[in-house]
Amino acid sequence: MKNAFANKMSYFILTFLFLIIIASFLFSNFDGVGMGAGSKQVASVDGTPITSQEYQSALNRQVEFFSQMMGGSGMTQKQLEEMGIKQSVLNGLIQQKLILNAADEMGVVVSLPQVKEEIKVMPYFQTNNRFDVNRYRNMLQGNGYIPTQFEQLVANDIKQKKVDELFASLMVSESAAQDMMKFKNNAVVVDGVKISRQALAPMISVSEQEIKDFLANPDNQKNLEAMYSENFTKYNTSEEVKARHILIREDEKALEKIQKIKSRVNPKNFATIASKETEDPTGKDNGGDLGWFSSGRMVPEFEKVAFSMNQGEISEPVKTQFGYHLIYLEGKKAAQVQPLESVKPELARLSLQKTKSQDLDQLLASEQERLMKALEKNDMKTVESFAKKVDGQIIQNKEVNQLEQEIAQNTLSPKEVDQLFKASPGTVLNFGNVGNIFLVKVINKKDGASIKPEELKKEWSTQNQTLSREAKEELLRMMNNKAKVVTNPALL
Repeated sequence: MKNAFANKMSYFILTFLFLIIIASFLFSNFDGVGMGAGSKQVASVDGTPITSQEYQSALNRQVEFFSQMMGGSGMTQKQLEEMGIKQSVLNGLIQQKLILNAADEMGVVVSLPQVKEEIKVMPYFQTNNRFDVNRYRNMLQGNGYIPTQFEQLVANDIKQKKVDELFASLMVSESAAQDMMKFKNNAVVVDGVKISRQALAPMISVSEQEIKDFLANPDNQKNLEAMYSENFTKYNTSEEVKARHILIREDEKALEKIQKIKSRVNPKNFATIASKETEDPTGKDNGGDLGWFSSGRMVPEFEKVAFSMNQGEISEPVKTQFGYHLIYLEGKKAAQVQPLESVKPELARLSLQKTKSQDLDQLLASEQERLMKALEKNDMKTVESFAKKVDGQIIQNKEVNQLEQEIAQNTLSPKEVDQLFKASPGTVLNFGNVGNIFLVKVINKKDGASIKPEELKKEWSTQNQTLSREAKEELLRMMNNKAKVVTNPALL
């Protein structure tokens, strides 16, 4: 049912896109408002320029937004790079140009009188509730725009709104919304476990003689080197510290506040006081916990103190761009460097365990039977304990509806869905294969037949919004796939 619905939706979206692209030929006489010349281009999308002025303006807005989130201080070049803000801004502008190009393909027309009417009602260009042409020109000049440039921005904004209106006009029928809601509400609640075959490999026995023979074979050296490269971060880690902090945002009394807090805190009450006193919003719920971090993750002033402290110490007030901090160092891990030669036996063991196919098959079968019996007896403790040991996926009290047909991000086949919804509560189903253990126990079922009018109205609205969004995303994907995007890295 889900697949059939998805196919119908895809057909509808593609048909709609085809029609609007055909419609563009009916409106090919659009006379757009001219853009001011002379601006350098940071990129172009199918020949449509993204000027340095556009890019810098959008970047400044993003930087200001994140600066406010981080306490009102500026952002370093390193922070801009780590957070990927420049690329994010460029991607956003590329998407804007794609939407404008889509508007042209749809035949969306914006006339100069429409643009002027839009500008006239903008409150910041009015004096005594009437459009003031001098105020308009002065404000544009103060922001580095000429009228034709600003008019182009307004025209583009109107275009984007018209595109949104076109997609918002797409509607799912009320009966289709009701059917979808029935499938969504018709659900089975399950417990279960999923474990990959290779996750069981470390449990396979390997003798010391097998390891010696493996290491003595020159043909295995490249395999060991490849495994070492894949697990490089496991064997070569930087120094790390685990810390909590209390932040007081900078003002006239910030230092006095932090010093008073310093006189009250100790290792036992630091988390409790941090939850009450810190002005870092994320620290309110976790006692100022920053977890483990290596060098380069925090601002330099903070890191310099944190990495110089001993475990269990509380720092003096530390000033950074965010304010004043107290740091409590909960743990410290020295840098770890293990060369290939020192870990070759371990890598040889891992490699041999993965090659013992018959042993792995037998182990998978025996553990699957053991876990199935545990589920039948409601012994979730045994299931959880083993799953955690081998880094498996524990499934508890998860609702599987007939529309999405997923169990904890595992998509079921039509046959599995049929088995699941026919099974009685208490039944344990085996959805595993040669590559994994996947056991599911039916706990109870929910009937989605009865739907309240207010629930249907809300669902109908949600589905219409989803259809509008997906149709727009589909069009942008199509255009993005064929778009020619040229960037000028020197200006970014």
